[in-house]
Amino acid sequence: MNRVETKKLTPQRFGAVAAFMAGALLVADAANAQTLGGFPIREPGAGASSGGSGSGGKTTKKGPLQIIVDVNGPGPYKTISKAIDDVAEGGVVYVMHGTYNESLTLNKSVFIQGDRGPGSGVEISAPMNAPCLKFDPKQSTAHAVVANVQFASKINSGADACVDIHQGVFTLKESDVLGSGVRPAVKISGGTVMLEKNRVSAGSEGIFVEQTHSLSQSFIIDNKILQNKVGIDIASGSRSDVVVAGNEIFDNLDSGVKSSGYGAAKLIGNKIRNNKGSGIILDKYAKLSLVRYNEIVQNSGDGVAIPFGVNGVIEDNDIVGNDGKAIFMREGLEPKVTNNIIQNNGGDKCSRRDRKKGRC
Repeated sequence: MNRVETKKLTPQRFGAVAAFMAGALLVADAANAQTLGGFPIREPGAGASSGGSGSGGKTTKKGPLQIIVDVNGPGPYKTISKAIDDVAEGGVVYVMHGTYNESLTLNKSVFIQGDRGPGSGVEISAPMNAPCLKFDPKQSTAHAVVANVQFASKINSGADACVDIHQGVFTLKESDVLGSGVRPAVKISGGTVMLEKNRVSAGSEGIFVEQTHSLSQSFIIDNKILQNKVGIDIASGSRSDVVVAGNEIFDNLDSGVKSSGYGAAKLIGNKIRNNKGSGIILDKYAKLSLVRYNEIVQNSGDGVAIPFGVNGVIEDNDIVGNDGKAIFMREGLEPKVTNNIIQNNGGDKCSRRDRKKGRC
């Protein structure tokens, strides 16, 4: 086997890429508030009312800018749902440690922050056949941020997903999403979405993307995606651009990443390992794929499988120790394959044609 020297995605280079992508997203602001541990809070009813323009320039419902929720405490707010209803547009809901047996629906701009202090954490346990969290705002310009929360679906839930995102601008970070096993853990149907530093597991798909609008975008950055059937599935009907960067995608029961959407899928700097199927599948409609700087190792299928003709670029990856071929391609349209490290893949029988095309 030929070993080709390759440029690695250094932390500095990856940080610049992630920062650029994240900079395109809106983040809720909670300025001019008192703080607790560096986080702005105000007791219910003590905040200034908001009568100005909200999403879409319409007059918004008045309410406190900050609300504290504590299922175990003496305060008036025991449920997150009630706080979401009452908080002003663009306000902050700070959630204390505890288990919250409810399904959340976000239909406006809001920032939900789980308690970062010592304790059991914030767990949202959805009722049977209900999502853990649904983001479907009335205005497509609404934005929500949810941080430091654990979501758990009930077994055999009939809901579409544990976290279900329909439109708007949505960020989920530093959270844990546990699916039901029969539906996606996270489903993205529209909008602009950032998933950052989460742990996503136990879904039929860890993250299922089917954004049908060509102006939609998803950024899946620095997550751990494990023990799903498929780690990340970009559906054939999706037309959005999807960036998958810096993730660990491992121990899934089928493939690590499957991309068959019409939009551009950029897979950069991921560690894709120990999946029971192929590391990456670029399927029928994936025409603008970029696969660069990934470690694709020890998967039970091929490192990269291309069952139909696909264009794009596969370069500067480590494709090592997979049970199938390093890169499986049928005849027809082919991506540019260059400068990869390819070693010890069980299915590789390196013909002269394969060597010439850089497949082994």
